Amino acid sequence: MEKLLKTSVIGCFIASLLIAGSALTTGTASAASSAIEIRINNRFADTDAAPYITNGTTMVPLQVAQKIPGSSIQWNNASKTVTLTRDGETITLVAGQKTAKIGNKEVKLEAASTLKQGRVMVPLRFIAESTGAYVLWNPKQRVVFVAKTSEELTKQLASSSLAEARSAALKFPQVSSLEAFKVTSEGGGVQYYYFPEGKADQFFLGGGNSISYYEVVGNHSEEKWTATFDSVKASSGLFFLPLKITNQDGELPKITSRVVYFEFMGHVGEANYGFVEPNGEVKTLGTKGMNLNQFFDIPEENKS
Repeated sequence: MEKLLKTSVIGCFIASLLIAGSALTTGTASAASSAIEIRINNRFADTDAAPYITNGTTMVPLQVAQKIPGSSIQWNNASKTVTLTRDGETITLVAGQKTAKIGNKEVKLEAASTLKQGRVMVPLRFIAESTGAYVLWNPKQRVVFVAKTSEELTKQLASSSLAEARSAALKFPQVSSLEAFKVTSEGGGVQYYYFPEGKADQFFLGGGNSISYYEVVGNHSEEKWTATFDSVKASSGLFFLPLKITNQDGELPKITSRVVYFEFMGHVGEANYGFVEPNGEVKTLGTKGMNLNQFFDIPEENKS
């Protein structure tokens, strides 16, 4: 019976990987263009002026910087000054000057804010890091990731409930320094989640013909490994993914404990769930109602 169950689940997984859409896998739009894109907390920022790089610094329109949560950023046209207020501290940048003031302290900038074609252009990294955000430039995708999670999500990640912690982890802003491979995303709506047993801050997202591994680091979630597969059964280096790797980037994680899986079927609002043992044996425990990225506790699971 278990052998039949294992074959059925793996077969379903292979089929789903080939036809299902992956809502959370990093997209390929940015890789297809030489333009620089800015992604703030998992959303690409719209702008009517193209970001550009000068002196190794990405310059963006002020309206893009203003989308970073948790701070107030204003422009004074008379004094040509950008003022950022965060936690009672004031930071100022004057257009054309390669220095800024943090309170009364003067700091050097790699690039000065400037006026260009009627737009105020500001150094994104300095502004973002001044708000407490994390910034990562991905030259492979030509995307600047800006990540700043809320205190509420940070507290939720520390919850004693794995369900609550996992739901928080999936909502953390994602960043990546990896390639974005072409993903098959035809029909379906099936999303696979894998967590090492007892863990919330390490997880895999699978859908279409792709899979990615993430770890929560500080105030963001970082993509550590990504891959695409075809339908050939083969060793991928992960006991719960018996498929041939066609492309990969990053470091393949070493998972030795059994994993918890959720096979989320968005079209019906349910998830099959269970365990995959290190020997590849699948143990399906049942089916339960579930919303996207909203997990439930599994009584049979051992907590770390």
